[in-house]
Amino acid sequence: MPDRKGRFAWVGSLSKVALILTLTVLAVALATGIAQLVFVISQGTSWTSPVAWGAALGVLLVLVVAAWAIVTHGAVHALVANATSSASLNEQVSRLETLLENQTANSRKIADLLTLSEQAKTLLYHDREVDAIREMVHQMLVRQDYTAAEQLISSVEQRPAYAQEAIALRKEVATTRQATIEGRTDLAVKRVEELIERREWLRAAREVAPLVQAYPTNAKVTALPSRIESAKARHKRDLLQAYGEAVRRNDLDASIDLLKQLDTYLTPQEAAALQDSARGVFRAKLHTLGVQFAIQVAEGQWNNAITVGEDIIRNFPNSRMAKEVLAKMDQLRANAAAKASV
Repeated sequence: MPDRKGRFAWVGSLSKVALILTLTVLAVALATGIAQLVFVISQGTSWTSPVAWGAALGVLLVLVVAAWAIVTHGAVHALVANATSSASLNEQVSRLETLLENQTANSRKIADLLTLSEQAKTLLYHDREVDAIREMVHQMLVRQDYTAAEQLISSVEQRPAYAQEAIALRKEVATTRQATIEGRTDLAVKRVEELIERREWLRAAREVAPLVQAYPTNAKVTALPSRIESAKARHKRDLLQAYGEAVRRNDLDASIDLLKQLDTYLTPQEAAALQDSARGVFRAKLHTLGVQFAIQVAEGQWNNAITVGEDIIRNFPNSRMAKEVLAKMDQLRANAAAKASV
Protein backbone atom coordinates (compact mmCIF):
# COMPACT_ATOMS: atom_id res chain seq x y z
CA MET A 1 0.00 0.00 0.00
CA PRO A 2 2.68 2.59 0.82
CA ASP A 3 4.35 1.98 -2.55
CA ARG A 4 1.13 2.57 -4.45
CA LYS A 5 0.29 5.76 -2.57
CA GLY A 6 3.83 7.16 -2.93
CA ARG A 7 4.43 6.33 -6.55
CA PHE A 8 4.12 10.06 -7.52
CA ALA A 9 6.29 11.33 -4.65
CA TRP A 10 9.33 11.46 -6.93
CA VAL A 11 7.55 14.06 -9.11
CA GLY A 12 7.11 16.34 -6.10
CA SER A 13 10.75 15.84 -5.08
CA LEU A 14 11.98 16.55 -8.62
CA SER A 15 9.82 19.67 -8.78
CA LYS A 16 11.26 20.91 -5.50
CA VAL A 17 14.84 20.35 -6.67
CA ALA A 18 14.08 22.08 -9.98
CA LEU A 19 12.58 25.05 -8.12
CA ILE A 20 15.65 25.41 -5.90
CA LEU A 21 18.04 25.23 -8.87
CA THR A 22 15.94 27.68 -10.89
CA LEU A 23 15.72 30.19 -8.05
CA THR A 24 19.47 29.88 -7.46
CA VAL A 25 20.21 30.65 -11.12
CA LEU A 26 17.66 33.47 -11.13
CA ALA A 27 19.15 34.94 -7.94
CA VAL A 28 22.54 35.10 -9.63
CA ALA A 29 20.96 36.64 -12.74
CA LEU A 30 19.04 39.14 -10.59
CA ALA A 31 22.16 40.20 -8.72
CA THR A 32 23.99 40.60 -12.01
CA GLY A 33 21.15 42.65 -13.50
CA ILE A 34 20.89 44.96 -10.49
CA ALA A 35 24.66 45.43 -10.43
CA GLN A 36 24.62 46.31 -14.14
CA LEU A 37 21.73 48.77 -13.63
CA VAL A 38 23.55 50.49 -10.72
CA PHE A 39 26.73 50.68 -12.75
CA VAL A 40 24.94 52.27 -15.71
CA ILE A 41 23.26 54.87 -13.52
CA SER A 42 26.52 55.62 -11.66
CA GLN A 43 28.12 56.46 -15.01
CA GLY A 44 25.58 59.22 -15.47
CA THR A 45 23.63 57.43 -18.14
CA SER A 46 20.01 58.57 -18.48
CA TRP A 47 17.11 56.29 -17.36
CA THR A 48 15.72 56.59 -20.86
CA SER A 49 18.83 55.25 -22.54
CA PRO A 50 18.64 51.78 -24.22
CA VAL A 51 21.30 50.43 -21.89
CA ALA A 52 19.37 51.44 -18.75
CA TRP A 53 16.10 50.10 -20.17
CA GLY A 54 17.78 46.79 -21.07
CA ALA A 55 19.16 46.36 -17.57
CA ALA A 56 15.78 47.22 -16.00
CA LEU A 57 13.92 44.82 -18.32
CA GLY A 58 16.42 42.07 -17.47
CA VAL A 59 15.74 42.52 -13.75
CA LEU A 60 11.98 42.53 -14.38
CA LEU A 61 12.23 39.39 -16.55
CA VAL A 62 14.15 37.57 -13.82
CA LEU A 63 11.44 38.43 -11.27
CA VAL A 64 8.68 37.25 -13.64
CA VAL A 65 10.46 33.96 -14.31
CA ALA A 66 10.97 33.43 -10.57
CA ALA A 67 7.27 34.03 -9.93
CA TRP A 68 6.31 31.54 -12.64
CA ALA A 69 8.75 28.96 -11.23
CA ILE A 70 7.12 29.25 -7.80
CA VAL A 71 3.59 29.02 -9.28
CA THR A 72 4.58 25.97 -11.37
CA HIS A 73 6.04 24.22 -8.33
CA GLY A 74 2.82 24.92 -6.41
CA ALA A 75 0.74 23.47 -9.27
CA VAL A 76 2.90 20.33 -9.42
CA HIS A 77 2.68 19.94 -5.63
CA ALA A 78 -1.13 20.22 -5.82
CA LEU A 79 -1.30 17.62 -8.62
CA VAL A 80 0.90 15.18 -6.68
CA ALA A 81 -1.20 15.65 -3.55
CA ASN A 82 -4.36 15.03 -5.58
CA ALA A 83 -2.88 11.90 -7.19
CA THR A 84 -1.80 10.57 -3.79
CA SER A 85 -5.26 11.25 -2.36
CA SER A 86 -6.87 9.48 -5.34
CA ALA A 87 -4.58 6.46 -4.88
CA SER A 88 -5.48 6.32 -1.19
CA LEU A 89 -9.18 6.55 -2.03
CA ASN A 90 -8.83 3.77 -4.59
CA GLU A 91 -7.17 1.57 -1.97
CA GLN A 92 -10.01 2.20 0.47
CA VAL A 93 -12.64 1.50 -2.19
CA SER A 94 -10.83 -1.71 -3.17
CA ARG A 95 -10.75 -2.89 0.46
CA LEU A 96 -14.42 -2.01 0.82
CA GLU A 97 -15.27 -4.01 -2.31
CA THR A 98 -13.33 -7.00 -0.98
CA LEU A 99 -15.12 -6.72 2.37
CA LEU A 100 -18.50 -6.54 0.65
CA GLU A 101 -17.65 -9.56 -1.51
CA ASN A 102 -16.64 -11.59 1.53
CA GLN A 103 -19.77 -10.47 3.37
CA THR A 104 -21.92 -11.45 0.38
CA ALA A 105 -20.27 -14.88 0.23
CA ASN A 106 -20.86 -15.39 3.96
CA SER A 107 -24.48 -14.28 3.58
CA ARG A 108 -24.97 -16.86 0.83
CA LYS A 109 -23.54 -19.57 3.07
CA ILE A 110 -25.87 -18.56 5.88
CA ALA A 111 -28.84 -18.51 3.49
CA ASP A 112 -27.90 -21.98 2.24
CA LEU A 113 -27.77 -23.27 5.82
CA LEU A 114 -31.15 -21.75 6.62
CA THR A 115 -32.75 -23.44 3.63
CA LEU A 116 -31.45 -26.88 4.59
CA SER A 117 -34.01 -29.40 5.78
CA GLU A 118 -33.80 -30.65 9.34
CA GLN A 119 -32.55 -34.01 8.10
CA ALA A 120 -29.79 -32.34 6.09
CA LYS A 121 -28.75 -30.27 9.12
CA THR A 122 -28.63 -33.43 11.23
CA LEU A 123 -26.32 -35.11 8.73
CA LEU A 124 -24.15 -31.99 8.49
CA TYR A 125 -23.57 -31.72 12.25
CA HIS A 126 -23.68 -35.45 13.05
CA ASP A 127 -19.92 -35.90 13.38
CA ARG A 128 -19.57 -32.85 15.63
CA GLU A 129 -22.32 -34.08 17.93
CA VAL A 130 -20.80 -37.57 18.08
CA ASP A 131 -17.42 -36.11 19.09
CA ALA A 132 -19.06 -33.97 21.77
CA ILE A 133 -20.95 -36.97 23.18
CA ARG A 134 -17.80 -39.11 23.24
CA GLU A 135 -15.91 -36.38 25.06
CA MET A 136 -18.65 -36.01 27.70
CA VAL A 137 -18.78 -39.78 28.27
CA HIS A 138 -14.98 -39.99 28.62
CA GLN A 139 -14.96 -37.19 31.19
CA MET A 140 -17.63 -39.08 33.16
CA LEU A 141 -15.53 -42.24 33.02
CA VAL A 142 -12.51 -40.36 34.38
CA ARG A 143 -14.68 -39.23 37.32
CA GLN A 144 -16.02 -42.81 37.56
CA ASP A 145 -19.53 -41.43 37.22
CA TYR A 146 -20.85 -44.49 35.41
CA THR A 147 -24.50 -43.77 36.15
CA ALA A 148 -24.36 -40.39 34.43
CA ALA A 149 -22.53 -41.97 31.46
CA GLU A 150 -25.21 -44.66 31.13
CA GLN A 151 -27.99 -42.06 31.30
CA LEU A 152 -26.36 -39.96 28.60
CA ILE A 153 -25.94 -42.98 26.34
CA SER A 154 -29.58 -44.00 26.92
CA SER A 155 -30.78 -40.55 25.90
CA VAL A 156 -28.69 -40.70 22.74
CA GLU A 157 -29.45 -44.22 21.52
CA GLN A 158 -33.13 -43.35 21.02
CA ARG A 159 -32.07 -41.50 17.89
CA PRO A 160 -31.49 -43.92 14.96
CA ALA A 161 -28.41 -42.06 13.70
CA TYR A 162 -26.63 -42.64 17.04
CA ALA A 163 -27.57 -46.28 17.70
CA GLN A 164 -24.19 -47.72 16.62
CA GLU A 165 -22.28 -45.06 18.52
CA ALA A 166 -24.31 -45.82 21.66
CA ILE A 167 -23.38 -49.52 21.43
CA ALA A 168 -19.66 -48.65 21.17
CA LEU A 169 -19.89 -46.26 24.12
CA ARG A 170 -21.65 -48.87 26.29
CA LYS A 171 -18.76 -51.25 25.63
CA GLU A 172 -16.29 -48.57 26.74
CA VAL A 173 -18.26 -47.96 29.92
CA ALA A 174 -18.42 -51.67 30.70
CA THR A 175 -14.70 -52.17 30.04
CA THR A 176 -13.73 -49.18 32.19
CA ARG A 177 -16.08 -50.20 35.03
CA GLN A 178 -14.48 -53.67 35.22
CA ALA A 179 -10.91 -52.45 34.98
CA THR A 180 -8.60 -51.72 37.89
CA ILE A 181 -7.40 -48.18 38.59
CA GLU A 182 -4.25 -48.88 36.55
CA GLY A 183 -6.41 -50.31 33.77
CA ARG A 184 -8.66 -47.26 33.78
CA THR A 185 -5.76 -44.89 33.41
CA ASP A 186 -4.33 -47.06 30.63
CA LEU A 187 -7.66 -46.92 28.78
CA ALA A 188 -7.85 -43.14 29.20
CA VAL A 189 -4.25 -42.72 28.03
CA LYS A 190 -4.97 -44.92 25.03
CA ARG A 191 -7.93 -42.75 24.06
CA VAL A 192 -5.73 -39.65 24.20
CA GLU A 193 -3.04 -41.39 22.15
CA GLU A 194 -5.63 -42.19 19.48
CA LEU A 195 -6.57 -38.50 19.36
CA ILE A 196 -2.89 -37.59 19.01
CA GLU A 197 -2.54 -40.03 16.10
CA ARG A 198 -5.56 -38.39 14.43
CA ARG A 199 -3.97 -34.97 15.15
CA GLU A 200 -7.04 -33.78 17.07
CA TRP A 201 -4.89 -31.58 19.30
CA LEU A 202 -7.60 -29.47 20.95
CA ARG A 203 -9.80 -32.43 21.79
CA ALA A 204 -6.79 -34.35 23.13
CA ALA A 205 -5.92 -31.40 25.37
CA ARG A 206 -9.51 -31.24 26.66
CA GLU A 207 -9.47 -34.97 27.46
CA VAL A 208 -6.14 -34.67 29.28
CA ALA A 209 -7.21 -31.85 31.62
CA PRO A 210 -9.63 -33.93 33.78
CA LEU A 211 -7.23 -36.88 33.67
CA VAL A 212 -4.43 -34.83 35.22
CA GLN A 213 -6.82 -33.64 37.93
CA ALA A 214 -8.02 -37.18 38.66
CA TYR A 215 -4.58 -38.86 38.56
CA PRO A 216 -2.00 -36.15 39.41
CA THR A 217 0.62 -38.69 40.53
CA ASN A 218 0.36 -41.04 37.55
CA ALA A 219 3.45 -40.60 35.35
CA LYS A 220 1.68 -41.78 32.19
CA VAL A 221 -1.05 -39.18 32.67
CA THR A 222 1.17 -36.26 33.64
CA ALA A 223 3.36 -36.91 30.59
CA LEU A 224 0.42 -36.53 28.18
CA PRO A 225 0.43 -32.68 27.85
CA SER A 226 4.09 -32.66 26.77
CA ARG A 227 3.44 -35.60 24.43
CA ILE A 228 0.66 -33.64 22.74
CA GLU A 229 2.88 -30.59 22.28
CA SER A 230 5.79 -32.70 21.02
CA ALA A 231 3.60 -34.54 18.52
CA LYS A 232 2.08 -31.26 17.36
CA ALA A 233 5.52 -29.65 16.92
CA ARG A 234 6.82 -32.73 15.08
CA HIS A 235 3.85 -32.69 12.69
CA LYS A 236 4.40 -28.98 12.09
CA ARG A 237 8.06 -29.64 11.19
CA ASP A 238 6.96 -32.42 8.82
CA LEU A 239 4.49 -30.07 7.12
CA LEU A 240 7.13 -27.35 6.71
CA GLN A 241 9.60 -29.84 5.28
CA ALA A 242 6.98 -31.25 2.89
CA TYR A 243 6.06 -27.73 1.83
CA GLY A 244 9.68 -26.88 1.06
CA GLU A 245 10.05 -30.05 -1.02
CA ALA A 246 6.78 -29.33 -2.88
CA VAL A 247 7.98 -25.81 -3.72
CA ARG A 248 11.31 -27.18 -5.00
CA ARG A 249 9.41 -29.67 -7.19
CA ASN A 250 7.15 -26.83 -8.37
CA ASP A 251 4.17 -28.97 -7.27
CA LEU A 252 1.67 -26.13 -6.92
CA ASP A 253 -1.32 -28.23 -5.81
CA ALA A 254 0.65 -29.95 -3.06
CA SER A 255 2.18 -26.62 -1.98
CA ILE A 256 -1.24 -24.97 -1.65
CA ASP A 257 -2.68 -27.96 0.24
CA LEU A 258 0.25 -27.90 2.68
CA LEU A 259 -0.11 -24.14 3.17
CA LYS A 260 -3.74 -24.65 4.13
CA GLN A 261 -2.73 -27.32 6.64
CA LEU A 262 0.04 -25.11 8.04
CA ASP A 263 -2.34 -22.20 8.56
CA THR A 264 -3.45 -23.46 11.98
CA TYR A 265 0.12 -24.19 13.16
CA LEU A 266 2.15 -21.10 12.25
CA THR A 267 2.85 -18.24 14.62
CA PRO A 268 2.47 -14.69 13.19
CA GLN A 269 6.25 -14.46 12.82
CA GLU A 270 6.46 -17.79 10.98
CA ALA A 271 3.53 -16.83 8.73
CA ALA A 272 5.30 -13.56 7.87
CA ALA A 273 8.46 -15.49 6.96
CA LEU A 274 6.49 -17.69 4.56
CA GLN A 275 4.46 -14.82 3.11
CA ASP A 276 6.63 -14.18 0.04
CA SER A 277 6.88 -17.88 -0.75
CA ALA A 278 3.12 -18.36 -0.34
CA ARG A 279 2.38 -15.39 -2.58
CA GLY A 280 4.62 -16.85 -5.25
CA VAL A 281 2.86 -20.22 -5.04
CA PHE A 282 -0.63 -18.74 -5.27
CA ARG A 283 0.43 -16.36 -8.05
CA ALA A 284 1.89 -19.27 -10.05
CA LYS A 285 -1.23 -21.38 -9.47
CA LEU A 286 -3.48 -18.54 -10.62
CA HIS A 287 -1.32 -18.03 -13.72
CA THR A 288 -1.48 -21.76 -14.52
CA LEU A 289 -5.27 -21.81 -14.17
CA GLY A 290 -5.52 -18.70 -16.33
CA VAL A 291 -3.50 -20.38 -19.10
CA GLN A 292 -5.64 -23.52 -18.85
CA PHE A 293 -8.81 -21.42 -19.01
CA ALA A 294 -7.60 -19.54 -22.09
CA ILE A 295 -6.63 -22.79 -23.87
CA GLN A 296 -9.99 -24.44 -23.16
CA VAL A 297 -11.86 -21.37 -24.41
CA ALA A 298 -9.70 -21.12 -27.55
CA GLU A 299 -10.30 -24.79 -28.34
CA GLY A 300 -14.04 -24.52 -27.72
CA GLN A 301 -13.97 -26.96 -24.79
CA TRP A 302 -16.73 -25.10 -22.98
CA ASN A 303 -17.39 -27.56 -20.15
CA ASN A 304 -13.68 -27.80 -19.34
CA ALA A 305 -13.42 -24.01 -19.46
CA ILE A 306 -16.36 -23.74 -17.04
CA THR A 307 -14.70 -26.20 -14.63
CA VAL A 308 -11.41 -24.28 -14.67
CA GLY A 309 -13.27 -20.96 -14.39
CA GLU A 310 -15.20 -22.15 -11.34
CA ASP A 311 -11.90 -23.24 -9.78
CA ILE A 312 -10.48 -19.73 -10.32
CA ILE A 313 -13.58 -18.05 -8.87
CA ARG A 314 -13.72 -20.39 -5.87
CA ASN A 315 -10.03 -20.29 -4.89
CA PHE A 316 -9.13 -16.74 -5.97
CA PRO A 317 -12.39 -14.78 -5.51
CA ASN A 318 -10.73 -11.38 -5.04
CA SER A 319 -8.41 -11.54 -8.05
CA ARG A 320 -8.95 -9.55 -11.22
CA MET A 321 -8.87 -12.78 -13.21
CA ALA A 322 -11.79 -14.16 -11.17
CA LYS A 323 -13.86 -11.08 -12.00
CA GLU A 324 -13.03 -11.41 -15.71
CA VAL A 325 -13.85 -15.12 -15.73
CA LEU A 326 -17.10 -14.52 -13.84
CA ALA A 327 -18.20 -12.05 -16.53
CA LYS A 328 -17.72 -14.77 -19.17
CA MET A 329 -19.40 -17.69 -17.36
CA ASP A 330 -22.94 -17.07 -18.68
CA GLN A 331 -21.68 -17.06 -22.26
CA LEU A 332 -19.61 -20.19 -21.65
CA ARG A 333 -22.63 -22.02 -20.23
CA ALA A 334 -24.71 -20.91 -23.21
CA ASN A 335 -22.00 -22.20 -25.57
CA ALA A 336 -21.84 -25.51 -23.69
CA ALA A 337 -25.63 -25.91 -23.84
CA ALA A 338 -25.65 -25.09 -27.56
CA LYS A 339 -22.89 -27.63 -28.24
CA ALA A 340 -24.70 -30.32 -26.24
CA SER A 341 -27.92 -29.82 -28.20
CA VAL A 342 -26.24 -30.32 -31.58
